[in-house]
Amino acid sequence: MSESKPSLIYLDDEEINLILFREMFKNDFDIFTTTSPHDAIDYVKSNNLDFILTDQLMPIMTGVEFLKELRDGEVAPDSMKVIISGFTQEGEVDSALETKLIDSFVSKPWSYQNLKELLLSRV
Repeated sequence: MSESKPSLIYLDDEEINLILFREMFKNDFDIFTTTSPHDAIDYVKSNNLDFILTDQLMPIMTGVEFLKELRDGEVAPDSMKVIISGFTQEGEVDSALETKLIDSFVSKPWSYQNLKELLLSRV
């Protein structure tokens, strides 16, 4: 009998980041990826997820704005929320950490081992 893997969503506007993430973590997690914040919101509303990962700087909304929509809708309050980004926006991410909107910030480029350890430390 196999154990179920932790579940996560990763939202990023760059498809190559999603492809690489899925390939690297496919044995560790049940993964859903998308480039659309609106699809991500719908998916999170319909699924019980252990982790919500998002890029910060995206064209439709920032990662912080995406996570605020989830919080304001009282969606996935127990999921670990992580922003993975090469950019921050003038304190927006720092404020999100201080107010506990996000649990962690990971800089791009990230390493497989460090990101895996961060996530699995919460399982």
